Amino acid sequence: MTAKDGQPQRPNRRIFYGALIADEPWELLDIIATETHGIFEGMVFVESNRTQMRFARPIRRANKQVYIDQFKEMFGVEKLQVREYVEEESTAVELFRENNQRAEILKGWKELGMTKDDVGYIADIDESFTRDFLRAAQQCPYVEYFDYEAHKCSNSFEKKSKLMGATRVFESSPECVTKYRNWFHPDMIIGACVEEIGDDSVHPIAPRSDGLHRDKGWAISGGDVQNLPDKRFYPLHSAGDFRVLDGGSMVHSRDGDSSGHSAFHLHNFFADFNTTRYKYLTYGHPDWQALTKPLEELSAENRLLVRCVYNETDGPVNSGADYKEKQDFQRVEGGLDTRHPVFPIYFHDEDYRRRKHDAVLRLVKEDEYLRVKRLNLIAEELEMSALVQRFREAKRFVWAHEAQVQAILQKVKEKPQAL
Repeated sequence: MTAKDGQPQRPNRRIFYGALIADEPWELLDIIATETHGIFEGMVFVESNRTQMRFARPIRRANKQVYIDQFKEMFGVEKLQVREYVEEESTAVELFRENNQRAEILKGWKELGMTKDDVGYIADIDESFTRDFLRAAQQCPYVEYFDYEAHKCSNSFEKKSKLMGATRVFESSPECVTKYRNWFHPDMIIGACVEEIGDDSVHPIAPRSDGLHRDKGWAISGGDVQNLPDKRFYPLHSAGDFRVLDGGSMVHSRDGDSSGHSAFHLHNFFADFNTTRYKYLTYGHPDWQALTKPLEELSAENRLLVRCVYNETDGPVNSGADYKEKQDFQRVEGGLDTRHPVFPIYFHDEDYRRRKHDAVLRLVKEDEYLRVKRLNLIAEELEMSALVQRFREAKRFVWAHEAQVQAILQKVKEKPQAL
């Protein structure tokens, strides 16, 4: 995002926010609200009566004035909806049901007065651009992704209309920072290129045979334009396109003192791990053993989390490693103190970070106690399990030190020889 010569002074861009909401704790909402307070012109949350896998859940916040008023105060915004999504006839599941739910966001934006010159911003509730980045998006005289005349809603390689975050990932605790990983949401698109807001007499509504993805020939990717009525004008973006369509660009912070991240993702920042397990059981890609597996076997992210809070050795990332020890993601040793910004405003409070990390450790221990109780293991089985865990930690410790030895030997080998 840069200034462009000759650009006249312009008012701040108006940004409209949208996210799905379910049972996220107030703590998570407070972190996001602290980062974005007073930024948005309008906000739309959508709550469903069913999970992505169609498990029933109670509607808690939608259309209830007490929550609407509370959110308005938290986020510093006057125009705010918490919409209800109820669809009992559809057989859509996973991302397809999620897409149907997200479509309500665009309807809400239209009702709140969003125009083609405003910016649409869709996130999961645990994602956010940083405050500095959002202020830049509001105020910078020229942002190429918001220049409708330059891209005409294109998602080609040359011209792109979707701005994506370069996102640092935190796993359940501020101190469990994922190393060498960039997430690529949330996303922003100019209103002129969004369904319900843009001109569909110029930009067609792409057919979607499966209900989510654009049909072939309707700009699935850069060169896929053979069915467009006018190849100068790409289709309007659906709410699902914000998340799944190819053709956006990750935009990094250009502050020389920062890590380059422009956003953050607070993954699995739940109040307890019963909620985490329920998520893996009933939301996208369900795991039917989610209530009985060890927490670290639920996902690569949970494997990182467990080893982080116990301060155990990370497993190797190479493909030849023992599956149970292998990690797709490793943590940053030393936690947040060893990292350059960007991280949430909330995390500048060192006391909060310590208390949160300690609380997550207690919750991990409690989760394992409840899991073992569900399995009704006898004493000998528990003793064997503890021995296996100690053996696995020893293997990871050996792997890590062997890697350090090899790295040192390589440096010695590359050292210039004295004459």
